[in-house]
Amino acid sequence: MPGKGLPKILYLSDVPVELSSAGATLLYRLLQHYPKDKLYIIQGVGMDNKRPRVEGVKYHVSRSKLERLRFTRFAKYTKALSLASELSRSGKAKKIIHDFQPDIILTVGITLMWLNAYKLSKKYNIPLYVILHDDWLTTENHGKWHKYLAGMFGKMYRHAAERFCISPAMEKYYAELYGVHGKVIYPLRGREDISFPVVENKRGKKGLKFCYAGSLFTGDFAEMLDTVSYHIGLNEGELHIFSYWNKEMLASYSNLAASHVVFHPFMLSTDLMRKMHEEMDVAVLLNSFQHEESFRYNFSSKLVDYISAGLPVLFWGPASSGSIAWVIGKGYDAVLTEKDADKIALLIKSFNDDNRRKNWARKINKDGMEQFGFEANYNVFIENIQPGT
Repeated sequence: MPGKGLPKILYLSDVPVELSSAGATLLYRLLQHYPKDKLYIIQGVGMDNKRPRVEGVKYHVSRSKLERLRFTRFAKYTKALSLASELSRSGKAKKIIHDFQPDIILTVGITLMWLNAYKLSKKYNIPLYVILHDDWLTTENHGKWHKYLAGMFGKMYRHAAERFCISPAMEKYYAELYGVHGKVIYPLRGREDISFPVVENKRGKKGLKFCYAGSLFTGDFAEMLDTVSYHIGLNEGELHIFSYWNKEMLASYSNLAASHVVFHPFMLSTDLMRKMHEEMDVAVLLNSFQHEESFRYNFSSKLVDYISAGLPVLFWGPASSGSIAWVIGKGYDAVLTEKDADKIALLIKSFNDDNRRKNWARKINKDGMEQFGFEANYNVFIENIQPGT
């Protein structure tokens, strides 16, 4: 992509820019084709050589010394220290700003590095642009410091030259809170991602292969997937899980440890889409009832991979959640919006009908390819990162 006229970006965020999962993959797709000499990445997560990064771009890891305590029983005692540590680790960023001379700073509203990005933006008078995949206000908990940080988040949001929200519901929510509007960038496909044709496997009335590639550690997801697994087993099907897991989880949810359940190791999204297309029949997408408020504003990124694989999708979650509200609005009806085991059993069984399964796949593929296409979403980003636009 020609770089003429595009600003030099300093990316400063806790979210890694790599081809791995969720937000990291979305950022990788968004920045992969940006001019290499106009991008510098500072991220708060270490780099894994197994995860492809944007080639030709300088990366720097700025990791808090307290990061290793974040997910331990000591986390609650280190919140104030974490905030102080975050505010003190901008020394390297200041040097990079001096040497790289960025035109804009790009951050993501998650954890705390957005606070550093905001302060550096003000200190050096560099326009700030913020990407929002989840609602920081409802997904983060910083104890007694949360009220202060929520106030800073609002100041950062208003200060930003532009705000890129992952759904229209999120953009509307923040506009009502802070009095300024943003733009919407949906989860996007990669520019070179293969678009597989709609899956039209005919396995008869039983024996379908369902797949799930979302999180198992979010709220009630494990419980919900356990219920899904039970009913897939009753239909003599298989459940293939492409996600992180541990033995403690399997001990708590017996239907995820059943013989018809297969766990797969990590796969790059391109390999995952191919495997799902070639071997699976139905994808499962869950949105949380337990965390309904936060899911109201986000948008499930795995939906893009499911659609690219040509699969029909079984949706289960509150009608208010971002991706389910979107799919209902499109007239897609393989959806359950109640936490009802009997009804999910009926929905799972309905996928045994070859024609319904094929029609669902065609419908979600058509709507998804239009909404999540690379060019349309990428152009929203490119057209709005010019200082002064």
